[in-house]
Amino acid sequence: MLENLKIKLLKMVKDSERYNLCSENAGSFSIRDESSGYVIITPSKIKIENLAEEQLCILDLDGNKIKVMDGIEPSSDLQMHIEIYKERKDLRAIMHVHPSYTTSFAVINKVIPPVTYDSANYGGYIYVANYDNAKTSEAAKDLTEKLKTSDACLLESNGVIIVSRDIEDVLSKARHVEKVAETYYKALVLNKFKEPKRYTREELVSYLANH
Repeated sequence: MLENLKIKLLKMVKDSERYNLCSENAGSFSIRDESSGYVIITPSKIKIENLAEEQLCILDLDGNKIKVMDGIEPSSDLQMHIEIYKERKDLRAIMHVHPSYTTSFAVINKVIPPVTYDSANYGGYIYVANYDNAKTSEAAKDLTEKLKTSDACLLESNGVIIVSRDIEDVLSKARHVEKVAETYYKALVLNKFKEPKRYTREELVSYLANH
């Protein structure tokens, strides 16, 4: 089962690069195994183009190494992933990526509101959490609280976190996030930085129910 999840995780990483959601060795990706509770996460300091299945790291929710290749270290975002999984036991997959438009809003610490129906695919608003503080258990509470209302959260000056209950769905959510961020950016520019209309949660829920 874990080997199958490794294959899925590697595909997720490669596809993310293909869709310009990340590049080089930036970002981090993980999948949680339901039966064992183990977390499979990408390693640090390895370019995506060179990443191989055997370099993916398996750890438990206490951060103990279960299966990690010699000379390989798990992503420096490991603690952040673990804290999210502990708080959201329903989650199966997490991505920390740096798509261009989304990251632009992270850099200026600006919330991305639901300006198109695509926002319904991840929950509506994309709030901002402090990235440095997200790596410790106590300080990660701000991030995990924001991920209770939306499956996407900006990390201050450092991209975006996408989470999902469905392994197969997390990449799609990330693409919707970047699409909304691009539309919002262009709408602000065209409208001389006047805020566009925002959809309510009720409107987004209704949209999902009918599509």
